[in-house]
Order: sequence, then structure tokens, then C-alpha cells
Amino acid sequence: MRKICKVMLNDESFPAYCGDLLLDAALMNSIDLPHDCRSGICGACRVRLVKGRVFGGQEDGDEMINACQARIISDIEVVTEPVPDQVSISARVAAIVRLAPDVVGVDVEVSKLLRYLPGQFCKLQFHGFPPRFYSPTYPLEARPNNRLVHFHIRRFSDGVVSSELGRDIRVGHRVRLTGPFGSAFLRPNHAGSIVLASSGTGFAPMWSVAVGAIMERPQRELIFVVAAQKLQSLYMHAALCRLALFPNVTIIPIVSEPQSVSPAIRAGRPADHLPVLSPSDVVYAAGSPAMTERVARIARAAGAKCYTDPFTTNAKSTEQERFVQRVTGWLNQPGRNFQTVAS
Repeated sequence: MRKICKVMLNDESFPAYCGDLLLDAALMNSIDLPHDCRSGICGACRVRLVKGRVFGGQEDGDEMINACQARIISDIEVVTEPVPDQVSISARVAAIVRLAPDVVGVDVEVSKLLRYLPGQFCKLQFHGFPPRFYSPTYPLEARPNNRLVHFHIRRFSDGVVSSELGRDIRVGHRVRLTGPFGSAFLRPNHAGSIVLASSGTGFAPMWSVAVGAIMERPQRELIFVVAAQKLQSLYMHAALCRLALFPNVTIIPIVSEPQSVSPAIRAGRPADHLPVLSPSDVVYAAGSPAMTERVARIARAAGAKCYTDPFTTNAKSTEQERFVQRVTGWLNQPGRNFQTVAS
């Protein structure tokens, strides 16, 4: 006879068989737990494990678990955080601009206001194409418009969706936007510093978190580590220059290719240039899974809270498809608070 466990989700309790997936158990008991992909990728069903044990759906030392992958093996207590309700909105492409050789900016005009927290992401389905996950972000230069949602999309030459931006997918193309999803969103009202790390188009959600953090508490220390493969891929330089004008903000740009433009641009990986962390700090990271995992390990070792959004790329060989989930001189100007490396 299978053992029955007690599950406490927020203020509701329900029984579940030992070995059941947490998401399935919740849904079987008419508990509406947000979810989407059911494969542990989208993060829509992530909850915080307060007590008890689960098998799967969790990285070592991480209190956040994917309910669709976590199997109940004891009495447990989990909590969700208040987030905007998920909605499905009709929209159309309002603009497509080239931000970098491999990055396209896409503005989507929505039929009604989309509420999301800085750092969350959405599912976009361009009419006639399969859905993809991308992170809405704050405008790089202009003021925000409630009817426009901005995305930074990495283009793959053989991508089923991204390669068609500006070709079959043009201004006016119909879009279905669903969301928001994700748990790597800005947590307000904490005492310590905020540390952001991004690689590639992981900049998009981290830029939203940076703007939200500055608007909440301009005096709080914020350190933003921004990585790109090539110098040309630092498409966000104008936005970073504005952000660096705040006295408590430090920008650490990184490129993989050798360069001699400025000593402010470092080499290496984002995790190599994180500041010394303390338990009062909160860390956010978005980009390649290797980067986000390494940043999370460093944060956990320091006792700091860490929220990550790994951008996973899956190749679908039958279609030769790149599947991108949630799927990136000016430095030396006076007044820019960029951290340089001593020679």
C-alpha cells in the first residue's frame, strides 16, 4: 500500500501519494498551481520548499523546486510568491530592429496591458510558427509604452523562428503572447546589495531587474556584470552608460574575444568577476545554463539569495531547429561608473 503524505501549499493542505509529482498531486486536488511546459524548463511551476523532502526538480542547496519534476517523498510544505496572473493576449509585431549582428529587437503591440514583474518571461507564438519563450524588457532608450512589449531575440541562421524575423515575420505579423512565467524576478525591500549577471540576451530580463531596482531604491548598491561573445554584441552600451551615472551602480562589461578598446572591458566569464558576496546580498542571473549554475553555486556558498533564468538551447534534429528558451571609447567617458582593471 502506497504511503500517503501531507502537502501544505500556502494555506491549503491536501493528501498525496509518496512518489507523486507535486504538480500532478496539486491539480488532482483542484489546487490551481501555475504551469506550462511540464519539462522543468519554463519555471512557471517553481515553488519554494520550506519543509520536507522531494526527489528531483531541485538543484543541490536550492530551496526553489520545479513542481512538475519534484516527486513527493515525505510530508512537505511549499509556498508560492504573489505574481501577476497568467493571461493570453493577442498582439502584433510593431517593430523589428537589428541591435547586434546576432540580436534582433522586436516590439510587440498588445491588445491589452500585460502585467509582469521585472525578470519574468513570456511565451510568444508568431502566427504560423511554433511558440518560443522570451523575456520582456525595459526600453533601451525611449520611455516605456504600456501598449508595447520589448524583446531581445538572438538570431540563429537555422532557427525556425528567429531566422524569419524581418523575413516572413514582419511588422504587422500576428502574435499570441502568454504569461508571465518565471521566478527570477525582482524581490523588493531587501537590505543588501543587488548583483546582476547576464550573458547574451540574458541582458533583457536583467535590464528590467536593474531598472526596477533603481526605481525602488536609487541609493542601494547595484553591481551589473554584463557578458557578450564579441565587442559588437555589447548592443546595450547606451543603456549601461545611463545606468552607470547613478553613484551606487557599478557596471562590469566582459567580452570573450581579445580587445584593446578599453581597460574597462574585461575578459573571462561573469562568475570570475562577481564581487565578494554576503548573506544580505541578492543575486540574479540570466543567460547560458553554465553561467547561471556557476553564479548560483558561488551565491549559495556565500549564503546569498540567488534567482536564475537559464536560457536553454535544444536542437531538434528532425527540423534542424534551434529551440531557444527565454530564449544579449564610450566606456571611458567622464562620469561613467565603470569598474576598470588595474594594469
